[in-house]
Amino acid sequence: MRGFRYIFFCIILLISCQPRVLGQSRIDSLRALLEKSNLPDSIIVNNAIEICKAVVNTDQEILLPHYALVGLTVDTVGKYFRSKFVLYELLGNYYWQAGKLSEAGEQFNKMRLIGETKKDSNIIANSYNGLGTVYYLLKSNNEALDYYKKALSLAGTDTMLKVHVYNNIGNTYTSIGQLDSVLQYYDKSITYHLAHQNFRYLSIVYSNKALVYQKLKNDEELKKNLNLSLDAAKKANDPYQTASVYSMLGSVVSDQHPELAEEYLNEALRLARQYYNFDQIIQILDYLTYITERKGNYKKANDYLHEIKTLDDSLDLAQRKSRVQQLEYEYKAELKKFKDIEQETQTIRKMDREKNRQRALLIVVSIALIALLFIFVMGFQMYRLRMKISATKDRFFSMIAHDIRSPFSGILGLSSLLYEESVNHPDPLHRKQAESLHKSLTNVYDLLDNLLQWSQSETGKVAFKPQFQIINPIVEEVIYLHEASAKQKNLTIHNEVQYGLTARFDANMLHTILRNLLSNAIKFSPDNSAIFISAKTEGKEVTIAVTDQGIGMSADHLEKIFNSDKGISTLGTRNESGTGLGLILCKNFVTLHGGKIQVESKPREGTTISFTLPD
Repeated sequence: MRGFRYIFFCIILLISCQPRVLGQSRIDSLRALLEKSNLPDSIIVNNAIEICKAVVNTDQEILLPHYALVGLTVDTVGKYFRSKFVLYELLGNYYWQAGKLSEAGEQFNKMRLIGETKKDSNIIANSYNGLGTVYYLLKSNNEALDYYKKALSLAGTDTMLKVHVYNNIGNTYTSIGQLDSVLQYYDKSITYHLAHQNFRYLSIVYSNKALVYQKLKNDEELKKNLNLSLDAAKKANDPYQTASVYSMLGSVVSDQHPELAEEYLNEALRLARQYYNFDQIIQILDYLTYITERKGNYKKANDYLHEIKTLDDSLDLAQRKSRVQQLEYEYKAELKKFKDIEQETQTIRKMDREKNRQRALLIVVSIALIALLFIFVMGFQMYRLRMKISATKDRFFSMIAHDIRSPFSGILGLSSLLYEESVNHPDPLHRKQAESLHKSLTNVYDLLDNLLQWSQSETGKVAFKPQFQIINPIVEEVIYLHEASAKQKNLTIHNEVQYGLTARFDANMLHTILRNLLSNAIKFSPDNSAIFISAKTEGKEVTIAVTDQGIGMSADHLEKIFNSDKGISTLGTRNESGTGLGLILCKNFVTLHGGKIQVESKPREGTTISFTLPD
């Protein structure tokens, strides 16, 4: 009788760190996903954590070490150290529940090493809590209290960890018989869990408190706290904890009311069977065997013993299957590691062969970009300060701009060819560098083209030849030019302009307007979003709009974007840079057409820029 109550006392401590039971379908779906090939490391690690949590307190809990090893093996460089901390904690809790205390201590010490390496006091505090539990089960109560108090001192703002430690300290004081020191720790936990409606943990603490009152031989408080524990477990809708409380109630009333004790234990057995919790089923069956033997019902007691034997055999078979699966995974992991090393060696050799050529290319391009950027910035600052340029200076600036753009077109063509040839290149670093080079040169060329057109419009030298035309071909051409940029962010561009819709416009200017508006929309749009280009007839005008789902603008920002004196630039969602010149150019060209341009935007809700053209 006393031995059984001690077992239940350990069960209550055990479940204080466990998650709720999840359904079998959830476990199966997680296992199916984890068995797929070519998954990213982050998905493998996170899925391993989820499946380990899912199997806790189920008949498949013996598979937890296997799936924890899956997550721990894939992270060979410690990139996901917080995920490794969670997996070590799950492993540690599993091992001490299984009675493998040395293995549990090993996992908690690995947690502690992660915390000390990363200087994370919360991880260290959780490792101390686990080590305290290991020493508690080894009956080394002084060492257990020492670790629990260390955990409490490092818990910081982690209130949930604190209340778990309070509960564990209370359990330790109960174990050594210092009952006058126990209730204050349980009451701290109860106060927190009541305030936060944590009914599952509240039920556990009430159960622990009931065990104290049992030792104090206070039957009234014993039954009161067990009833409070049962009520909290039902509110939490936790069948595992509810079954545990019914088992304790059965043990409490077994001497005076064996019939009622059997009723409580049968209800606990029903709940445990419902969720296939074999360990709990075996413990309840063991005590039912004891009660039915006392009542003289030997046939029923024998039936209980037979079911215990069957469950023990099933668990032993499942453990052997789990070990086979684990060995198979270890073999696959070693094979994958060998292939990765071989592939990495080949990659390094290819990188060495191209290293000198890439370095020379980057130096030349960097010098060209710095020179072009310096010229561009100097020119733009001159325009911002509204300095009057004489006719001679205008001709000089125009000559420089054309002399730069002509050779730069050749450089841009070469970068395009390099980028196209790198698409099928086996070296990802080479592909990334070629893509970055082409993207940077394209952006600089666009900025140079905007600057040249703007200077021409400011001096009245721009050619303006409007005529009635169909709008849609211009829109499709601009979308085609930006497909590569949109694809990098996985953006979808929707052309909602009705085919056949006409307006009076200069084709080159409309192309420039739409190119700048669409480029800005791509720049400020988050990945996997959409951009819409639409047009509608309103009276004697056609309104064209470009709408994105991007970061939006504040009212203060809106006042400055079309002002050449106050024009500002904002980094895009991938830190794309700009000058703000494109929108100013758009406004000038729309004004030349006799139209108006306006912006509607709110921060984090997207932006719509629309302009009008004569119908």
